[in-house]
Amino acid sequence: MNNKAFVAILAVGLLLTACSSSNEIKESQEMDDNYNIEHVHGLAYSSDNSIYIATHEGLIVSSNEGEKWKFAGDADLDLMGFHIQSDGTMLTSGHPGENSDLPDPVGLLESKDNGKNWESIALKGEVDFHLLTSNESNPATIYGVIQMESGNFESGIYKSIDKGISWDKLGVSGLPKDLHEIYALVSLSNNENVLIAGTSEGVFRSEDGGQTWKIADENRIITAISAVPNSKELISYSITEEEAGMMKSEDNGLTWEKISLDLGKDAVAYFAVQPNQTNKMVAVTFENNLLISSDNGLNWREVMEGGKLKN
Repeated sequence: MNNKAFVAILAVGLLLTACSSSNEIKESQEMDDNYNIEHVHGLAYSSDNSIYIATHEGLIVSSNEGEKWKFAGDADLDLMGFHIQSDGTMLTSGHPGENSDLPDPVGLLESKDNGKNWESIALKGEVDFHLLTSNESNPATIYGVIQMESGNFESGIYKSIDKGISWDKLGVSGLPKDLHEIYALVSLSNNENVLIAGTSEGVFRSEDGGQTWKIADENRIITAISAVPNSKELISYSITEEEAGMMKSEDNGLTWEKISLDLGKDAVAYFAVQPNQTNKMVAVTFENNLLISSDNGLNWREVMEGGKLKN
């Protein structure tokens, strides 16, 4: 597909996954078959083999690879920027639900018990990060993207080196002016100062911790990117004029090899990899399809179609 045409389709998908009010939460009860998930804003595959999906209605979890699902806790949250760190800490931003006493936006929250309880870390009532990522080797280093001005915080990429307690705004020189056009962001596990951003204008790279950016590949769109734990590998959903699909890089994102999963007019929004069994991975698409692989991404099994769970 022509890259410009795909960007237009992707823009519609991103608009549909913008913030909206959440439904009333159901306290950790098992979900029925065909339970409908409207929007997904993050994905995680934990070391205990559980898969987590961050939604407008809260955090849901499957401990049996998609056969059954339930809410991970009773927190009434519209989770945005959801991210699980290499030490198992969960991070999220977003908005409170009707039954929450948190301010809007919630700032940065963390959970040490797999989403059962959340603690406010910083920026309460000030910031809504739509993207959060941290360095695998040094989880104290966290990057967050604010796509729209929020109170005293301008839109931009922000960095914390103390687990999210304090934040500094980075330069965005070279990146698209509209930060909604940043689809994915990753910090290289072997060098926390090297960042790769997938955008509507191509792939950008920073070698100085996000202060300055240069175009690395103007002919490639990356909609999702993830570091493979305990390795130097990256996986992405990558689109060029010639091909599209899940791709792997073994040279810090300089070159990519296609593995599988050409989704046509759809694309992967989030990848997650099981940290102790990296052959296992999960992907969710912009059309709300959830896919699971147990063979390094060669073959995929669908467990959610159009937001409807297949229990």
